[in-house]
Amino acid sequence: MKQRKTRWVTFSVREVSAREKEYLLKRRSFEKPSPAETPADLEQTKFGLALSGGGIRSATINVGFLKALNECRILEKADYLSTVSGGGYTGAYVQGTLKQSKSFKSLFVPEHIERFRKVASKYMSPDGFTGTMVLIWSFLTGLLFSLVNPAIFVAIGYLCWNLFTDIFIIDWNALSPLLNKGAIAFLYGFGGLLAFHFLYNVGDKYNLDASKKLVRIELSFLALGGLAALGALLLHIRLHVAPLEPDFWLKAALMTGLFILGFFTNPDAFSFSRFYRKQLADAFLAFSGPYRNARLCDLVDPGSQESGHFLAPYPLINTCLNLEAGSGDDRFQGTRTQDYFLLSPLYCGAKLTGYISTGGHREYRRLTLPAATSISAAAVNSSMGVYSSKGLGLLITLFNARLGAWMPNPLRNLRRVWWPVYFLRDLLSDKGTDKAMINISDGGHIENTAAFELLRRHCRLVICMDAGEDSNYTFEDLYNLIRRCRNELGLEIRFRDGHDPEDIIRPGRTYGYSRQRFAIADVLQWWESQKITDPLTQIEHSEIVNFEQPRKIGTFVYVKSSITAPVGMPDLTTSDALKSAVYRYKLYQHRFPHDSTSDQFYDPIQWEAYYQLGYYLALDMLGLHDTGEGAWEDPEGNPLLSRKQLFDFFDDPGNRRLSPSF
Repeated sequence: MKQRKTRWVTFSVREVSAREKEYLLKRRSFEKPSPAETPADLEQTKFGLALSGGGIRSATINVGFLKALNECRILEKADYLSTVSGGGYTGAYVQGTLKQSKSFKSLFVPEHIERFRKVASKYMSPDGFTGTMVLIWSFLTGLLFSLVNPAIFVAIGYLCWNLFTDIFIIDWNALSPLLNKGAIAFLYGFGGLLAFHFLYNVGDKYNLDASKKLVRIELSFLALGGLAALGALLLHIRLHVAPLEPDFWLKAALMTGLFILGFFTNPDAFSFSRFYRKQLADAFLAFSGPYRNARLCDLVDPGSQESGHFLAPYPLINTCLNLEAGSGDDRFQGTRTQDYFLLSPLYCGAKLTGYISTGGHREYRRLTLPAATSISAAAVNSSMGVYSSKGLGLLITLFNARLGAWMPNPLRNLRRVWWPVYFLRDLLSDKGTDKAMINISDGGHIENTAAFELLRRHCRLVICMDAGEDSNYTFEDLYNLIRRCRNELGLEIRFRDGHDPEDIIRPGRTYGYSRQRFAIADVLQWWESQKITDPLTQIEHSEIVNFEQPRKIGTFVYVKSSITAPVGMPDLTTSDALKSAVYRYKLYQHRFPHDSTSDQFYDPIQWEAYYQLGYYLALDMLGLHDTGEGAWEDPEGNPLLSRKQLFDFFDDPGNRRLSPSF
């Protein structure tokens, strides 16, 4: 395949991972008490958290889940925080709040929880009449502005015809009769062909070849008719020798202005994602201060020597690179219509396109945390990975309902594109890595658990909170992850004896409750892609190396939003009406905890139910009944629990309980 010249330096997955390791080692050097960390130590203790998609349901569960982990001083031990879609709402809160406060103790405080309950629970719901009018007008203005690109096409075409008729004189008196006679003859001839085609199909419906031949004849007839009309026009025009009218130059200037305008009419600037992004920022980044709209590349500062810049786990924001079969792109074949596209502070990109330095490219450098979060949660788009539909994509584009984004292709070096063409690409689902711009959308369109990138990086421990909608407990997102890891990474997620999710998490038909809310698996590696140097040519290339025996590289803890049987009866006579209402919610809402993802408008009771569920999911996973404020610190405020202790607990938990004395 011919290699394209590129102005931008692109990096491979291995190079990106190596650069991230350098950052993680420096981040660990600021931990107290400061450990002597080496690259080998990092490989043995690399720890990642994955927060799945699922809209406000996932965001709410993950607020409770991370609150418990934060109280146990486990969240700060995570090297990576990988998020997708709704899980990214909570991930953005963690990143923005830590950037502002420089302290894990500022996370999930009562003030924040109360705002989430009142505001984040209905982040997309308009507030009163004024809010409703703002929502409606935002959509209508965006729809109106989105028509600028097709309007540019129509206006330029109209002006081109006007300029043509100003330069050339058409003898309409001689041409019109000829065109009229030709049109009549054409209609008779073409109508006869169609009639013959119809009768032939009725008379011989099993013929293999005749219908296709007739279609070819009809298309040829149409082409000949068009050529004849064009020839007649060319024979009846002559050059306008008189001076051009003054309005000729006005129309030429207007057409030139419209053409230049097309370089600035990015469809993303008019899409509904602007409103969506603002609502997310108001709900989840309200406590981020000046970092409420922080640039993604500014979330980390590898050159800094201040520990406050290294607090948050490194964010991996997962999106889907949309690729449409039939686009002419030779980098993918058949029905493979997506790739994992990463947005992170250091690098952005995908395996098919290569990765580019986030701060080294003008457009990626401008990308903000709320923008990256909303793209990762762009559930509705003209292309949606494995869920793509050309007909649906056309309607979504016409009604300006798309939430995804066009981003510069790392493989190409174009700085400017003519955006009306990309409106057509959206309309016709023409997307690929051979274009100057690539289209990305919700990461759930390819992998909804957010764990793939952590397993790609060979994290020693991965804790995955799956809060996706799964009322029938089919574990579709989990099995999608398992298949992709096996086929693309050579990794097997093998659940341990007694930890099959279908046996212990899926509720029994008569029992109605899950026996356990989490399952533990070993991550085994069967093969990997390695760089091999040919001894004769000294040329380096990739080669798949199979292992005789799989080797364990990590532990995968899968936590599922599920309900276990209640123990005892709660005291409903207290004045805590909220907890009493939550208990009743759990009893009478049969879909809980899998309310539809289309429901993004929670009331405080519904929000509280999911928030408490997330909190107790984490405690259940750790074998705890409560956390106890300050119990996980020594007198100097250092965490009592080391990463090794946490890994050992999941490797051989037995009947032990994780506690400050562990």
